Amino acid sequence: MNYRFERKNNSIYHPAVLALMGISIILNILLSMVVRATDLPLYIDTVGTIIATAMGGIVPGIIAAFITNAVNFFMDGESIFYAPLNMLIAIFSASYFGEHSKLRKHKYHRVYYVLILALIGGGIGAEITWYLYRSPSDSPIIVSVSDFLSTYLGLSVWGCHMVATYMTDVVDKALSVALSLAIIRLTPAKIREMVKLSSWRQKPMSQDELDKASKRLKGRISIGTRINLIIIFSTLLMTVVALAFSIISFRNNTLDSLSNAADQMSYLAASEIDADMVDSYMKMGNYAPGYTKTRERLTVLKNSSPDIAFLYVYKIKEDGCHVIFDIDTVLNDGTYVPGDPPGLILPFEKGTLPYLDKLLAGEKIEPMQIEDEYGSFLCSYYPVYDKDGNCVCYAVANVESELVGIQLNHFAGRVLLLFVGFLLLIVAISILTTRYHIVMPIMSMTAFANDLAETAGGANEESLEKIEEIDIHTNDEVEQLYRAFCKLTGDTVEQLNENKNKTEAIAKMQNVLIITMADMVESRDSDTGAHVAKTAAYVRIILQGLKKNGYYAEKITDKYMRDVEMSAPLHDVGKINIPDAILNKPGKLLDDEYEIMKTHTTAGKKIMENAISSMEGDNYLKEARNMAAYHHERWDGKGYPEGLHGEVIPLSARIMAVADVFDALSSARVYKPAFPYEKAMQIIKDGSGTQFDPKVVEVFVESSAEVKKVLKRYQEIR
Repeated sequence: MNYRFERKNNSIYHPAVLALMGISIILNILLSMVVRATDLPLYIDTVGTIIATAMGGIVPGIIAAFITNAVNFFMDGESIFYAPLNMLIAIFSASYFGEHSKLRKHKYHRVYYVLILALIGGGIGAEITWYLYRSPSDSPIIVSVSDFLSTYLGLSVWGCHMVATYMTDVVDKALSVALSLAIIRLTPAKIREMVKLSSWRQKPMSQDELDKASKRLKGRISIGTRINLIIIFSTLLMTVVALAFSIISFRNNTLDSLSNAADQMSYLAASEIDADMVDSYMKMGNYAPGYTKTRERLTVLKNSSPDIAFLYVYKIKEDGCHVIFDIDTVLNDGTYVPGDPPGLILPFEKGTLPYLDKLLAGEKIEPMQIEDEYGSFLCSYYPVYDKDGNCVCYAVANVESELVGIQLNHFAGRVLLLFVGFLLLIVAISILTTRYHIVMPIMSMTAFANDLAETAGGANEESLEKIEEIDIHTNDEVEQLYRAFCKLTGDTVEQLNENKNKTEAIAKMQNVLIITMADMVESRDSDTGAHVAKTAAYVRIILQGLKKNGYYAEKITDKYMRDVEMSAPLHDVGKINIPDAILNKPGKLLDDEYEIMKTHTTAGKKIMENAISSMEGDNYLKEARNMAAYHHERWDGKGYPEGLHGEVIPLSARIMAVADVFDALSSARVYKPAFPYEKAMQIIKDGSGTQFDPKVVEVFVESSAEVKKVLKRYQEIR
């Protein structure tokens, strides 16, 4: 993954995403304008959304979708309510174009992609249209398809609307997807990669790194998830509260508006009534002078307001409501209701009974709720007074209560769609911000810390380079934490290097002391020239051979090899207790002298154990003890001092046994000359499986070239 692009203001081409969204929005708007201008039954306003999502990810796609519909709203007055659909298309497209998309593994994945987009845009979109307008689309092509479906399949109006809209949207989305893919392919790969990486505020993490981090977090909730859940729940809570208050406020306002409409209509109707002619109108009806003209004016009034369901004039008496005027009407559901004839006496509605005394007294009352065979209505009674101030009748205007529910549903649907659009937008921006400004930087630092904890030796220059490569630049507290982390790592590396140098210096001092001690012991033995140096070299050769062949792999670690090699010079430290007369005797030792000589192993063991007891923790002197004590043990158990056998003998002692004997054979002693190399090596071979560990002998023989170099270095080869 190529990461290092040119940077501006500590950001990696962030303007690239802005440019992508701007171009996508313009493309969406231009295509939708072309469609409106040509009256095509299509939309083609998701091309830019698909491009933005495919190249920039889910957030640029959602933002492009929302802004597109917001701008188109000013052209058609409706697009903003369909923004959630365009945003859902962006969300599904992000899944489709994602690296782990399962849909794209299918042979006909593009067909499925188009059908699902059409299901979102055409299926859900058709349902939203029906909910908002309670009527099918008026597009000529959709109407034609609906007529065909109704005629030949017998589908309902709603069914025809849904199927026809979906079929049309399949064509729309197929064309949109084709245009989108063509534009994406024509876009240079460098630009696509630039846009893809522009959201990162650090070195992008590979998919393997993300998967590894996710496994470590398995069973836990990430900080990003917590933040996003808080934002989502907070936004949802505010949305629910705002929506509830909006609906309640709208309902109250709608009731007030309809009540005012009824009041206004009853007042206007009352002003048209000639109070002196009321009794004549009631008795003579159409034959009364001025009745027909008054009825016509009332009809005009009633038709001037679509909210008014009934308009009539009643004279209220104790025996009931006497009809004076009753205008014909058509209800919202299409029901035609003819007006009652003048003079007809109607019983009081249940809703009027609580106000009956006031009505009989001719008082003005507040709008009331009544129910009859035609439904539920909000009624306004306005009194008509004669010249003496007496109430002679009431002008009544009724508004269908169902209008409140219809308008409320219409309003709630629009507001809900609007809130959903904003909710998706807020959540998308939240996810983008938390993912690239918080989650990924912290995840990168955590992954580095975990890897560092699992690395042998801890922090070093390589680990410092790795943390610096993450290069977090969020310009906030996270970046400050990262910088502090880098400084801490750098200081740790510096301290470790300083400690390492001190440790190496101490180790060198220890080696010098060991060699000095070994030389002191060796200087008492006139026959062991360079014995310490040569045996240490042979031990090193044998250790390397065992490691190369994979023998005793669980034992031979780098530390073990260092410990054994450092301990080798101390294998004969016990000889410091052997008298010079025995140690440097030119002839063969007597039995009692030999027994004394053999005690150098136990003496060496005791010396090393005393040294070990004075030092804390695990240290290499433990191998020095093993070599000093047991390097004269034999593989067959016939050695000394304890008669150990086989692998019971410490490995370091088995290695020293071969090195010690070979050096004794190939070196001159006061009691014998040096054996030739071939004879000395043959004796070692003959001792395999009896005196020596066969594997140790095997690798020693295989390393004959290195052995000869050691002999030559000390000018002992013959």
